[in-house]
Amino acid sequence: MKMKDVKLLWGRSGNRCAFPGCKIELTPDGSKSTLGEMAHIVADSPDGPRGESDLTPEERDEYSNLILLCPTHHTLIDKNPEEWTVEKLKLMKLEHEQWVTNKLEQDKIYINQIDNSDFIESREKEWKKFAGTKVWVIVSLTPLNISDDSIDPLNRELLTLINSCRLPDFYDMHSPLSSFINSYNTRPNEYGVVNEDLSYISQGFGYKIMVSRNGHCEFMLCLEGFVQEDTKSGQTRSFMPDPHNRVLRYEDVAKSFRNQIHNLIEIWSLSLPFNDTLLTAMITNTSSTNLLYTGRQLWTGYAFSSPVHSPNLNHKKVINKNEKALDLSEYFIKRFVNYYGLTIDRIFNEDGTLALPRRLSC
Repeated sequence: MKMKDVKLLWGRSGNRCAFPGCKIELTPDGSKSTLGEMAHIVADSPDGPRGESDLTPEERDEYSNLILLCPTHHTLIDKNPEEWTVEKLKLMKLEHEQWVTNKLEQDKIYINQIDNSDFIESREKEWKKFAGTKVWVIVSLTPLNISDDSIDPLNRELLTLINSCRLPDFYDMHSPLSSFINSYNTRPNEYGVVNEDLSYISQGFGYKIMVSRNGHCEFMLCLEGFVQEDTKSGQTRSFMPDPHNRVLRYEDVAKSFRNQIHNLIEIWSLSLPFNDTLLTAMITNTSSTNLLYTGRQLWTGYAFSSPVHSPNLNHKKVINKNEKALDLSEYFIKRFVNYYGLTIDRIFNEDGTLALPRRLSC
């Protein structure tokens, strides 16, 4: 879902459940979690409740196909799709939004703001500052409603999940760091709790996992060491399309996104109280980089994407706990592949190995 559609839904729903006779406030003062759930009128997949439709995947996530409900009534309508049809839910939404408009005109309703834009902007500035001139892959999950002390970042369950995170396998094989997270590095900080290892950051290797008291969590992984090694190799062998550009290997990017998204979804689903959250992905310092996607044998033996000129690449999507980590990984990997002028039908082969992107003309 796009943040624009989320804001429209929450604003026009008045922070209240749209189910007739409910109208419960969905972000009550003092609550540690947002109760509201953004339900799909036509399901987000064809096999879901009311899923048979000609709507595209993008259209299913738009404001016109969403209705704001409390957890009880979200469950009710999805368990009884024959009774709660598409037409009935659209009428329910229309009548509810008309009710909200009337109450606002009478000053009889207050809407708590659902907007994490300022917080996300501040984190993105901090990521760029932290990254310096190095290439980092960054993934984060952020509650839609930012509130201090929403969670206890030092609770035992959350600490166990952080300590059980792992780095992608290529990090274990080709860097000074192990893929296992050392629990000794887990400590409280000014935001909440962090586990980081920057002992080899001068060589371009390191990571940082952090969970804040407001429920925001992020996983940062440095790929600079791999970029430097691949760029040097390409320049030495003179097969670079432009010797002034740098090389970012597709396998490293795809495996990083898959690993980071999986770990954060695990933390969120098992220890954080938010049903909806914003997933943000970023790669820093991408200006003048080519994506190297091996396996397609050209006359040089290697295949390069078009260069990227943006200093940083990023994308955001509002998700809920019903979405699978693997599907989200595919969605974000495909988007970043497109940024490099490539396309890909599926990310993983049936045996679990990575499929490879291609140019449109291939």
